[in-house]
Amino acid sequence: MGRAIHFNVSSWALSQAAALVEWTGQGWMQEAAERRMMGQAVLRMVASGLARQGSRLTCWLPVGVALGIVGYFALPAEPAWSTGLMMGGLVGMGLVLLACCRWMVAGTEQAAHWQVLGHCLGSGLLVIGLGFLLAWGQAVRQSPMPLLPMESVWLEGRLAALEPVPGRHEGQKPSWHVVVEGAVFDSPWWNGMAPLQRRVTVTFLPREGQEDGLMALVTGQPVRIRALLRSPPPPLWPGGHDGQRAAWFSGRAGAGLALSPLLPLRAAPAGGVVGRLDDRLVHLRQTMAWMIGAALPGQVGAVASAVLCGETGRLSAETRQSYAAAGLAHLLAVAGLHLGLVMGLVFATVRRCLSLSQRLSAYWPCREVAMLVSFGAGVVYVVLTGLHVPGLRALGMAGLAVLALLLGRRAVSMRGLALVCLMLEVMSPVLVLDVSFQMSFAAVMALIAGHESWRNWLFRLGGHHGQQAPALWRRGAALLVALVLTSLLAGLATLPLSMAYFGAFQPWFVMANLLAVPLMGVWVMPAGIVALLLMPFGLSSGPLHVMGWGIKGIGWLAGCVAAAPLASLPVPSFPAWGVGLYLLGLTVMCLWRGWGRFAGVGVMAVALSAPWLVDRPVMLLVEQGAVLAVRQEGAMRVMEGRPGSGLVRQEMQRALGWNVRGLGQPDCAAGLCHLRLGNDRLVLWRGVAGPERGGEASCRDVVLEIRMGGQHPLCPSVRQLGPADLRREGSWAVYGTGAGGIRLVSDRMVQGDRLWTGEGAFQNVVPLPPAPAE
Repeated sequence: MGRAIHFNVSSWALSQAAALVEWTGQGWMQEAAERRMMGQAVLRMVASGLARQGSRLTCWLPVGVALGIVGYFALPAEPAWSTGLMMGGLVGMGLVLLACCRWMVAGTEQAAHWQVLGHCLGSGLLVIGLGFLLAWGQAVRQSPMPLLPMESVWLEGRLAALEPVPGRHEGQKPSWHVVVEGAVFDSPWWNGMAPLQRRVTVTFLPREGQEDGLMALVTGQPVRIRALLRSPPPPLWPGGHDGQRAAWFSGRAGAGLALSPLLPLRAAPAGGVVGRLDDRLVHLRQTMAWMIGAALPGQVGAVASAVLCGETGRLSAETRQSYAAAGLAHLLAVAGLHLGLVMGLVFATVRRCLSLSQRLSAYWPCREVAMLVSFGAGVVYVVLTGLHVPGLRALGMAGLAVLALLLGRRAVSMRGLALVCLMLEVMSPVLVLDVSFQMSFAAVMALIAGHESWRNWLFRLGGHHGQQAPALWRRGAALLVALVLTSLLAGLATLPLSMAYFGAFQPWFVMANLLAVPLMGVWVMPAGIVALLLMPFGLSSGPLHVMGWGIKGIGWLAGCVAAAPLASLPVPSFPAWGVGLYLLGLTVMCLWRGWGRFAGVGVMAVALSAPWLVDRPVMLLVEQGAVLAVRQEGAMRVMEGRPGSGLVRQEMQRALGWNVRGLGQPDCAAGLCHLRLGNDRLVLWRGVAGPERGGEASCRDVVLEIRMGGQHPLCPSVRQLGPADLRREGSWAVYGTGAGGIRLVSDRMVQGDRLWTGEGAFQNVVPLPPAPAE
């Protein structure tokens, strides 16, 4: 009986174990099935959301290219060849995924979902890797940066451009930027040098009687001038505008100050067809600017020159500030507004003239002919004004719109904007970092997205849904509402960018644009076009004066708005990641279809709060002019050095921020200053005429010593900053930590080791001839 009980217990244990194993296996299988079903649900949801976007997904291609371009410029050091191979691998993986999805047979719903995901993932990998490689290729293709002479030299070269530079105050005579290509230095130390592959810009301040001689110079003519040159400067403060990077991609070798008049050498040599055409266009723009200035002196003529021929050098600082404070700065730059007005006026005029002939109206497609003629006029206008980025973007959109109308398609679409953006990114990837590029595409993208939303509502408001002709008041109301919405959308889309790059907030921009834009469209631009047509016959004086009356009205409006209360409020500077995050959020809001677009609002909200999330320096040590600035209660106080221009002071103010609690009053005596940071920690600095020696008691609780001159350290045991550190690392920013310590950041730390920084930027372009063989 004991054996039976033992056998029964063993059988029961085995059965329970088997049941447990079976239950565990079933539970595991059930759990795996649940996870699989959840994964399929997520796959179905994501694939369905992507499929609902339809053709709008193609508009994300330039966004991916831009992300790859930004990824290259965000690197702390120049990428190695392994990084390039990895990016090439991303491009290859993208192509393989697209090819596999192309030949995949979507027989089931799950296969169709995987096909959609494969297309999106492959396209993303392809464009991100392609953007990185495009930016890297553009950087590597640039000419090496030459070493410029430290002393004043005579330089000879080809005159590439002669541009006026506005004076700081109203009525002050402008100086001139003399741009020289293929410069050769006439000096015994530089005898036999090869011509520079980069341009040199020399600032020339003419005296009495010298400015008239500039008119006789022809672009492309060899010239000679004595100048003191300097290489492109690093940022004024860590994280500021990088002049070295801008010079690297723009083909500039440096700038300087003229020490002699500009002397022509001989007749202009015969160059290539493209070079001669470019020289003629530059000379034509300069001649037009002179003629406009002769008919309309002062800032009225300067604004007319900016609108008609793209010459903005005569605009004074007061005019620029007044237009910027009123939110009308876009009227001074040739962009989509000006091109649209020119093409619209030419289209209406040509179509009206063709309709006067019964034979032409019966046998010719007058509408299509007028569109082609207006597009040709737009091409001439963009070329005449200098082929700037906003003008090229607007011309590309206009060309696609004309082509779409000829083919019976929608004139303005988001895909057309994406195509133009992609073309510009491929031609010059560095444009992604340009302010005008970002603001131009942000405004147009917001306008297209807004037009898609309220197009039908405006159509009904204008009374076009009925059979009868709409009443005049309804058409006027629809036009007024369209103008208000256009100004509001474009202004709100570019307002954060304006705040980030220019440090000001203009709340009255909608009202100013509502009055100024119609005045520009119905008065200024028509008179300007007539003046351009009559200029070859010498009859442009009358239309230019009519144009000047409209410009005076816009200037008066800008002055009134700029003088209004709270017209321009200063804001702290934005970090670079805040600008990128805002553009990404705006793109999501404009491109995505469905409720997911409101995720872009949250992203933009985080970006707009970025100025209050970043840490601000408590001190700045600027290399240019050896300026030492301290943040005190939201303001800036220059303790040492003299800023050489208002730009230095403005950039430092943006770096220090506004309305941010600062430090206390420095305790200075006999050129020796102490500044208390926190927890009784001190920063000590000495001016150029500071003491050479000091007692040990002065080093108590000191965590940093700054020497503006060449003195020996008073506190050798603490961190030192002196002239040698400025020469080696550029400007410095001092950040306070919570424990009373400090954190130092230099220009070189922020810039990194790139092609355009440090010793790598100044290649060994040997200026001296080789030594003769002995």
